[in-house]
Amino acid sequence: MMRLLALLVLLAFGGLVAPGHALAQATVTRSPATAPTLGTTIRGTSATTFSISTSGAVTRTSGNAIRLSSSSVTTPTITVNCGLLNLSGLCALRHVRVTITPAPGSGPAAISRLRIGGLSGATYRSGSAPPEGSSLSFDLNPIGLLGSATFHLGMDVVLAANASSGTYAFDYVVTVELVP
Repeated sequence: MMRLLALLVLLAFGGLVAPGHALAQATVTRSPATAPTLGTTIRGTSATTFSISTSGAVTRTSGNAIRLSSSSVTTPTITVNCGLLNLSGLCALRHVRVTITPAPGSGPAAISRLRIGGLSGATYRSGSAPPEGSSLSFDLNPIGLLGSATFHLGMDVVLAANASSGTYAFDYVVTVELVP
């Protein structure tokens, strides 16, 4: 019994894992799994920026392309989770770094700015939300066992000048890692 307990303690605290390598990481899910869509847009002669708030409202902030719909979009909800009893990587006890970047090669529509809104289930390590930016990287305080952190993602999307009228896809990548 004592050997089994010692083995569990070694596994839980990384004794059998190479330094700097956790056996498990926090996981991230996106809902919906794709970036929001602006719907059909009509060609503009200048690059046009549409701003999507963290609540889903879409506003044209520059340029002269036209978005045919005036309705809101479903903004992405990002959830970071440590899972059930994830002791192998001490996920529930370590800070979690979240990095969000626009995906390359999106075509005529591309994300130029990202923003975070409505964090629940966790707190920022720095004490406040990260400022808007072309990419975001921020740390969350430990989430705890069975806990998860959730936030909404807003963004600015630039539609290239003279892009054909139609619907365009754009995407982003979210990664999470444990930090000391």
